[in-house]
Amino acid sequence: MPAILEDEGMLEAFYTNIAGNLGLGSLLAPWSSLPFAPHSLSRLANRKVPERIRKKTSTFPLPGVAFGVGKFLGSQDRTASFRRHLRYSDDLGRAMVRKGFGDATHIYSMLGECGPLLAMAKARGLKVVSEVYILLSTERILAEERLLFPDWEPDIPDYAAIRREVGDDDALLRFTDYFICPSEAVRDDLMENFAVRQEQTTVVPYGVGPAWFAVPNEPIPGRILFAGTAELRKGIHYLARAAALLAEGGHHYEFRVAGNVAPSIATREDCRHLRFLGRLPRDQIREEFRRADLFVLPSLAEGSAEAIYEALAAGLPVVATRSTGSVLRDRQEGRLVPERDAEALAEAIEEIISDRVMRDRMARSGKERAYEFTWERYGERLLTALRSLK
Repeated sequence: MPAILEDEGMLEAFYTNIAGNLGLGSLLAPWSSLPFAPHSLSRLANRKVPERIRKKTSTFPLPGVAFGVGKFLGSQDRTASFRRHLRYSDDLGRAMVRKGFGDATHIYSMLGECGPLLAMAKARGLKVVSEVYILLSTERILAEERLLFPDWEPDIPDYAAIRREVGDDDALLRFTDYFICPSEAVRDDLMENFAVRQEQTTVVPYGVGPAWFAVPNEPIPGRILFAGTAELRKGIHYLARAAALLAEGGHHYEFRVAGNVAPSIATREDCRHLRFLGRLPRDQIREEFRRADLFVLPSLAEGSAEAIYEALAAGLPVVATRSTGSVLRDRQEGRLVPERDAEALAEAIEEIISDRVMRDRMARSGKERAYEFTWERYGERLLTALRSLK
C-alpha cells in the first residue's frame, strides 16, 4: 500500500516496526536459512520494503526487541500475552511520535494500532484514516459462539477489560476521521454497532494476484475445500455439521481443510467427515484449489476473506456467508448462506455439486468477477477513496 501512495506522489513517510531489508531486520533475516530457525525469521526474510520507498521508510525495531524479551521471560497465559501486545503497540506508537510527522497531512493506520501516534496526529491537526480489516464486533461474536459451543476452544480473557486496564480502549474510534472498509459487512458493523456515520466510511475491496488466474481448475467432483484456520471464527463447526448432514443423506463428499488446526478440533468425533491437511506451502495449496470442486467458507467474522478472491480467480464456485466480506454475488458465482446455519450450508453445497451445468457456469462467472478485483484495481479504488477525503 505505501508503494501505491509513493507512485502517486502521496507518500510522505512509511513507518513500520521492522523489515527484512532494512536496519536490524536486514541483519536478522539471513539467519532464516539456518536449520531450526524460528518461523518468525522466515516471515521477516520475506517482509521487504520495495526499493522505491526505502528512502522514505523508517523502522522501529527496539520496542519489538523489548516485546520479544518479555515474551520469552514472562508468563505465557493469554491475559499476560495480550497485555504485552498492547504495551508493545503503545511503545511502538511513542517511538513513531518521536520521529515526527514531517509534512504529512493525513496518517493511515491499521485498525487503530499504535494509539499514541494516532492521538498525537489528531492533536496536531492531521486527519486519521484507519483501515478496519476485520469486523470490529469479532470479539463479541466469538464470545457468544463460545457460550453456544463451550467445548470447542479454550476460554479467552476479557480483552475489552484488559484494554481499559492499560488505558488503550477505543483508540480506533476516538481518533479516526475516516474508516476504510474492505466490505459492506465491515461498514455495516461500524455503523450499526459503533455509531460511525456512513460519510466517515468508504468500502475498498481487496484484490488477488495474477498467479491465481493461472491455476487451471480441474475438479474432482464432490471435493470441497476450506482454506483457513480451523476455528470457531471461520465456522469450522458449522462445516462439520453440514458434512455430517450430507453424509446422513447419502452424499459422501470429500471435505478437505487446509490450514492450522488444533489437535482438540482435529480429533473431535463431530469432525470425522472432515480431512485436516494442516498448514500447506503455497504450491500445495494451489494444487488443492486446482482439484477442488467447490470452495466453502462459513465464517462468522472476517474483513474480506483473501481465500475467496483466490478461489474465484482459480475458477471455483463458492459457498460463503455475508460475514466473509466477499464480493461473491448470490447465485452468480456461488451461494451466500446465513451465518450459523449448517442446514442452509449443506443445501447450498448439494445444490451446486449435483448440478454440473450450474456449477460450471458459476465457476466461469467467478473468474470473470475476480478480474474486477486485481491488486491493480484495488490500488485504483484506494487512491480514489483517499483523494475524496476532505
